[in-house]
Amino acid sequence: MQFSEGKHEWEEVQMDSEGPGDVPFPPQSTDGFADYVARCHSNRQNKFKDQFALMQEYDTDFPKTVGTSHGIKKLNRFNNITVYDHNRVVLRSIDGHSDCQRDFINASFIDGYKRRQKYIATQGPLPKTVVDFWRMVWQERSQTIVMLANLVEANSVKCHKYWPETGTLSFGPFNVTITGQQILADYTTREFSVQLAESSEPALSVTQFHFTAWPDHGVPDYATSLLAFHKKVKKHHKEAMGPITVHCSAGVGRTGTLITIDCVLEQLQGEKVVDIAGVIIHLRTQRMKMVQSLDQYVFIHDAILEVITCGDTQIDAGDYIQKLRKYKSSPNAHPNEFDNQFNVLEKLSPTPMEVSQKVGLNNPSKNRNDRYLPGDQWRVVLRGDKVDYIHAVFVNGYKQQRAFIIAQSPMESTARDFWKMVHDRKCGVIVMLCDLVEDGEETCYQYWSKTGVAQFGEYTVDLLEEKAVKGFLLRKITVYNIKTADAHQVVQLHMVNWSPDGSCSNLTTITCVIREMTDIQMKTGNQSIVVHCSDTVGRSGMFCAIVTTIERCKTEGVVDVFQVVKALRVQKPGAVLTVAQYRLLFEAVLVYLESFDTYSNFVRK
Repeated sequence: MQFSEGKHEWEEVQMDSEGPGDVPFPPQSTDGFADYVARCHSNRQNKFKDQFALMQEYDTDFPKTVGTSHGIKKLNRFNNITVYDHNRVVLRSIDGHSDCQRDFINASFIDGYKRRQKYIATQGPLPKTVVDFWRMVWQERSQTIVMLANLVEANSVKCHKYWPETGTLSFGPFNVTITGQQILADYTTREFSVQLAESSEPALSVTQFHFTAWPDHGVPDYATSLLAFHKKVKKHHKEAMGPITVHCSAGVGRTGTLITIDCVLEQLQGEKVVDIAGVIIHLRTQRMKMVQSLDQYVFIHDAILEVITCGDTQIDAGDYIQKLRKYKSSPNAHPNEFDNQFNVLEKLSPTPMEVSQKVGLNNPSKNRNDRYLPGDQWRVVLRGDKVDYIHAVFVNGYKQQRAFIIAQSPMESTARDFWKMVHDRKCGVIVMLCDLVEDGEETCYQYWSKTGVAQFGEYTVDLLEEKAVKGFLLRKITVYNIKTADAHQVVQLHMVNWSPDGSCSNLTTITCVIREMTDIQMKTGNQSIVVHCSDTVGRSGMFCAIVTTIERCKTEGVVDVFQVVKALRVQKPGAVLTVAQYRLLFEAVLVYLESFDTYSNFVRK
């Protein structure tokens, strides 16, 4: 495979040097890509392993005399990763500043699909290179920085902090001022104003997109969050902004992964083919070791497959009523749009049995049943207990990791554990979405007292107030740890008219509960909100999905129920059980938007 074969747009930006020859795994059509990826995954991923090993044979060791020269080697974060001479970023000196004289930085220009030098791939700054980093950003007018590592991971420093937390910090002659910040569950965006001291040039506005959800080891389990992050970067960056600066720690693994995904998605749009290996081989002619591991290579395939399979499910809030009307225009047609999206969700989402549930399976007496046990990776741990298991799992929201705890409704034998979880984690809100008895069976043990004080192990629970509010009950409760003499107050919002199958006769009640919950959270802090129902996946999953969808809509002006549910099912497989429940999410979001005058802010005039 060659980038210069004519049909590939890479020909516009290919380097003058001769590229690699054909490789025995050619570009794949979009129609057959799902089957192709399935075959590569089969037999312990042997096809992926063979391909990744074969690609190493196409690596060309271009000259790198500057990056390996005496006195310069110390500026590389890793001894074995430096830049090629032919496309390294060459820094210009700045008169009068002794720390701005050398021309070296471990950074490489990287071609995009249709644009030469679309990116700069670089290592995470070291203390001795942070001035060089800002000199590069200023020189190349790079107004978008993509950071793919955290500052510290697994007790190892991955990147020196090169920005101020508040106000202004000076890095050599560069004054960097943070002008805005938005922290979300999977990534943070920061706005900077960069000014060169004693310069007549105007300040440079720079936006940093910092992906914070990459695990310490390996790759994310699913590409959903990284793809949402990529879409955000793509929406922000304009061609006139100069190259996109992308870095992780070394500037080759995660950096190469994201750049490959971006290039392949543009190629997919332009040619309707997928050529992941070809893209990587080309990138490696410009920076060594781009896409560093087999895990990253496999992850890229899964990410591209996810995009092809899912399509674009995002709706501008201003178009929401019209789009929803179109979805509902053929209620008797099968499949309709709700069916189509839900069927894709079912294909892409992990099933409850596909995630490790070892701890839950080893504690059968603490489960009402074993249908939707918490996955080991996301389960809530009871601090200090010899048996630290509780049937509860953390779920991310839009703005916050672990925004929710989806818990099993307490049994008599687990009520103490439930209160320990609430007390230890200082949860301010409990959202109860079921009755105590449904369909003639106990759904939830009454874990509070109607009058007086109830005791559950070392915890006493005192009901301070109970009142009816627009279709739900509000209870103020104090939970007190006898051993530590520590009291904690929590508010329970008990919705009483939501059917076990997820159908709801009055969606306004859900919006009222959300509004009350939001008000309480603002007063009590942003600890996890406990949500429970009869099965942990139906009403609880729907509630968390509605809240997350609304939060994103209020912030970004878009609605994407599909992506919210897909992300939710990573941590809570099985959440939102039926297409009827899925459809109700769309209806509930619309009711919320209309009820609080939020929607009018998005409607195009």
